Amino acid sequence: MQKSDILAHSGGVLMLGVLAINVYIGIYDTNLSQISPLHWDLNWVIAAVDLAAGVILIANPEGIVWKSLAGVVWPVVYVANLFIDVETRLCLGTSVSTCSPTVSDAYRYLILGSANEEWDLWPYTIRFAIALVTITLILVAFSLYFGKKSVSITTPEGRV
Repeated sequence: MQKSDILAHSGGVLMLGVLAINVYIGIYDTNLSQISPLHWDLNWVIAAVDLAAGVILIANPEGIVWKSLAGVVWPVVYVANLFIDVETRLCLGTSVSTCSPTVSDAYRYLILGSANEEWDLWPYTIRFAIALVTITLILVAFSLYFGKKSVSITTPEGRV
């Protein structure tokens, strides 16, 4: 097994950790399903994509396109989704036509898991998920780099 494959496998395992976090959110955050059923449903969609990304990274570490989608694009989309989540979650039910949560509002809600925002989970939940997807992104980026490097130094006959 090559170094690039090991890095991709490791990223897949971490992505399954992100899946576990999203399952935890879906099962234990009972307020989310009552306050915002759309966010609760989207959490399960995200969990399904986490599962697919993890399986792709573990089962097919040689596929550059799939590895890029599962290990680079999806982590970026996951974090972008958190920004959208903050924007929509903190603006739900407000009568203001333009709602712009401050950085401190977003930090209290998303990172600290503020009880004032009806947060029922372990306060480090999202921090841990962000850390896992960031490490996955880094591992897969290195996997792509090392995979490309090993492909470029061999000839079609397999000789260096």
